Amino acid sequence: MKDHNSNPFKGVAKLLISLGMVMLIARLDLLKLGSPPDYFTWEMLLIFFGIFNLLSLDLVTSILLFAAGFWFLMPEMTVQLSPFYRSIYWPSVLVAVGIAFMLRPVIKSLKF
Repeated sequence: MKDHNSNPFKGVAKLLISLGMVMLIARLDLLKLGSPPDYFTWEMLLIFFGIFNLLSLDLVTSILLFAAGFWFLMPEMTVQLSPFYRSIYWPSVLVAVGIAFMLRPVIKSLKF
């Protein structure tokens, strides 16, 4: 009996969705970094893999990759976080990761 949940193209689909989202962010200049080539940096690669992991429902890895990518990208962005938000950034990330760990069993039961 064939497993209906096994899609041979799931990995390719996640890759294409992730790449498309990063390209849309670059084209629309949502992070206010400038032209599209300014978006293709190692920091954005972290965010790309964060999106990829989010599509895999791996919240812990996704949050950590997003947080690291955003943190290193922040100095180049036009819009900056206030000193207050910068001071609570990593503690907030740790709280989000803790919540993601707590939600992990629920998310695993939802995987399709």
